[in-house]
Parts: sequence; C-alpha cells; structure tokens
Amino acid sequence: MPNVTAVMSTPNPLANKFMLDAPLYTGAPRHFSAGVAVVGDTLGESLLAVPGVVDIYCTGGFITITRDPGTPWSAIEPAVTELIEGHKARRVIGIANPAGPGGAAGAAIGAGEAVAEEPVEVEADDAELLMRINQILDEHIRPFLDQDGGGLDVVKLKEFTLTVRYKGACGGCPSSSTGTLFAINNLLQNYVDDRLLVEPIY
Repeated sequence: MPNVTAVMSTPNPLANKFMLDAPLYTGAPRHFSAGVAVVGDTLGESLLAVPGVVDIYCTGGFITITRDPGTPWSAIEPAVTELIEGHKARRVIGIANPAGPGGAAGAAIGAGEAVAEEPVEVEADDAELLMRINQILDEHIRPFLDQDGGGLDVVKLKEFTLTVRYKGACGGCPSSSTGTLFAINNLLQNYVDDRLLVEPIY
C-alpha cells in the first residue's frame, strides 16, 4: 500500500497534489469528476464520496484533488490521505479472457481494479497534423502540466481549430484560460502551423 509522502499546492488554489511513495495506478492517467459515474475504480469512487471533493486526477506518482471552494483543506486532507493509504488495488495475474470483452470471462476480470483510463477519442480532419500537434504537446507542454498536478487532452481538430480539455489542477486554474493557453497557442503556431487556434472546453 502506498503512503502519502507530501501534500503540495498547485497553481490552482483549489487543487493539491498528494505525492505517493509507490504507484497506485499504471498506464494512462485517470480522471474522475463529481456527477460522472465511476466504473471499476473503488478508490476513485471513495475519493469522490469525500465531502468537498469535486475532481480527481490520478497518475503513477501523485493524485491531484480539487475541492469545492466552500470546503477547507482541513476537512478534506485527512480523509483523502486515509483512503489513499488504506487502498489496496486488486490484481488479476495471468488470466486470459477467451470470451472477449463482452463475455462472462471478461466480466470476471473486469471486477478487479481497472488498469487505465480509456484513450480519448479525438475527432480530427487532419490525422498528420494532429500527430505533429501531440508530439509538440508531449515534448513541451504536458510534462510541465504534470508537474503542476494536471494534464491536457486534445478533443477535436477541425479547420485548424484545436479543442483541448484541461484535467486535474489545470481544470479550474485561472492561468489555464490565459497564460497557459497563450503559451500553447504560440508554441503550436510557431512549431506546427501558424493557422492553428487553440480553444479550451471545461
């Protein structure tokens, strides 16, 4: 079971990073929000049940918790830490799934802890341009957002308008719609195509 080694603030005053000494999750980061059903993840479900927690962003090294403005950290931090440190992920090792995703065997395997968030399906009218955009984001943007407890998904690329969605601490951060967005826009215009325009959705 992991331990929370530190709780760090982020540029978003409503989000804190809970640093872990061992990974809870492998694969792609996971993102859970209040009001959206959590399927196959007991920790995500438990954390969202903590009063005041509205958003969770999970990676191997940390979990970012975003709180409701009306709930102080003093009411959230102890409960979140206890849930993280008490969580033991269930594992299924060496079991094939002959029935496929929809079969009975698939249902049995799915009863354990989910392994990763489903990839975001991107609507794009230019696959090559999208690939170049993601390469620049992976090299120059996503590592810095990760340090701040957040992330970024590309949602759509249509007629040189790139729609993105912030996750974790970046989701409600004031700079995500100003400074960060301006930096992403300039970077992509300079390194990919000067016709690109970046628009966030929340």
